[in-house]
Amino acid sequence: ANSSRMDVESIGGYAMAAPAAPAQSARAPSDQNRMLIWTASLTLEVGNVSNAAAAAVQMTKAAGGYVEREWSSDHSMSLTLRVPAKTLHATVERLEDLGEVTYRNVSSQDVTTEFVDTDARLKNMVVLRDRLRVLLDKATEVKDILAIETELGRIQGDIESMEARLRSLKGQVDLSEITVTFERTRILGPLGYAVK
Repeated sequence: ANSSRMDVESIGGYAMAAPAAPAQSARAPSDQNRMLIWTASLTLEVGNVSNAAAAAVQMTKAAGGYVEREWSSDHSMSLTLRVPAKTLHATVERLEDLGEVTYRNVSSQDVTTEFVDTDARLKNMVVLRDRLRVLLDKATEVKDILAIETELGRIQGDIESMEARLRSLKGQVDLSEITVTFERTRILGPLGYAVK
């Protein structure tokens, strides 16, 4: 064990059991209960970059989403869009209608195991924190009080970190990311490709 962490089982002479290890699920989650982070990436050639980008923003808002980021160059514009996961595929299909698709990728990342494990560890840490608070109320010696407060601070930090990770995962599962790049259509002329 890490020597910088106190042995909470024997502090102040009070017996205290360590929290149980995260329970393993007896069966794997069904497909409908899996937590998937969906992302899509599109590149389209369009006649008018500004008009296509404006239409994409409107589609995103109509789907209940928002524009997270945008950047542009002389002949192209890219948008990072966030839309509710349930509307991702329909929004991608509508975006594809804005021009000629030159690149398309839709993928998912399964974070079910990470979410379940983090949630179980969080619950155990909350139990441990509550036990330490009881010990703190009973402690009478300064060294015990300081040791318990130090351990409480560490555990509270771990709890806040786990809560933040769960919020982040849930947010990414609920709102899918679409990166769409609009490029001005190029036509073949006597001197090769030229921007239309």
